[in-house]
Amino acid sequence: MEDDLFARGFALKSSIDYKVLGPGHYSLLVDGKSYEVFVRKEGDGFVVEVDGYLIPVGSERAKGGSSFRVVSGKEVVVSPMPGRVVGIKVKVGDTVKPGEGILVVEAMKMENELHATKGGTVRELLVKVGQTVEAGQKLVVVE
Repeated sequence: MEDDLFARGFALKSSIDYKVLGPGHYSLLVDGKSYEVFVRKEGDGFVVEVDGYLIPVGSERAKGGSSFRVVSGKEVVVSPMPGRVVGIKVKVGDTVKPGEGILVVEAMKMENELHATKGGTVRELLVKVGQTVEAGQKLVVVE
């Protein structure tokens, strides 16, 4: 198995250190690079935010499996923290690609660009520029 992973280009010997900063809030140090990570429960899975990317995951362990999977279907982009919407980069009907910036939320005097984690069509914009949002509030639906 290990040889197969190396053949596919996966590095198995990364240096990882972490610190818990608060409930669902972590600081990771991976091969000397720092990441701030937020994890929250959503439905029957979780949403992980890293560098403005929101990654929905569901636990296969709950179904007897042993790994995590990306949740398919529609993507609901939510605010990772309380703040104010300062920019919307898409409109209903736009097609977005995975990783494309779709919305900017300002929190603690820092702008956080939120990205689509999957490609699709913007079905709903649930906020407007200037609107105050809470952590976990739904912002955009991509399907």
